[in-house]
Amino acid sequence: MYHDKVRVILANADKYHQAYYESETFRGPSLYFHQRSLETRKSKKTLTHLEYVYATLVSWGMHRMGNGGPKMQSFDTFRQSIELLKDKIAEAQNFDFREMNGHKWALLKDIFERINVMASGTTLVGNSKVMHHMLPNVVPPIDRKYTLSYLRGNTNVKNDLDYEWQLMKDIVSDFFIPVGSDREFKSKAGDWIARQDEYPWDTSVLKIVDNLVIGSKK
Repeated sequence: MYHDKVRVILANADKYHQAYYESETFRGPSLYFHQRSLETRKSKKTLTHLEYVYATLVSWGMHRMGNGGPKMQSFDTFRQSIELLKDKIAEAQNFDFREMNGHKWALLKDIFERINVMASGTTLVGNSKVMHHMLPNVVPPIDRKYTLSYLRGNTNVKNDLDYEWQLMKDIVSDFFIPVGSDREFKSKAGDWIARQDEYPWDTSVLKIVDNLVIGSKK
């Protein structure tokens, strides 16, 4: 489905990676809470991890004060939805995007559909970002401005849970996984991840793919 987009990203990986970091677009709390969320995802201090994830979404623009824009649920509503999923999330934390199968996709679908973090209609963006900070090796963050615009040429999402899950699955399986599985790209990603002082946003292979998509727009 996204074959041409995969080819373009792989052919321009170095260029887009450089453009991403030269833009200096995302720093401050958006980076800090992102890093803390990932570092605490397997911690026994679940509340701390969820607070970091919740703060990450706010700093990534998922809750806007006043009229209009996306709105998040209360923290307690979000926390309660995750607590019911903790065993499934723990199982999914062992998944690798290169080794997905029917059971693993079904488990991710259940997690996606039961996370309750967004009060506004669309769940794709908010839920993918929550899942990324719990399952960075299988779910990338997806947004309208960069991901959907790059892959689909528009930012429209129908507010329907089944549709949004299928859209996320297609994006992950037909774009992120092929890019992340490329042998040459895998080598580059490993080098970038090892250089965190230079490339602090390169926190996983799938996040690097996301960074390249953003870099393609710079």
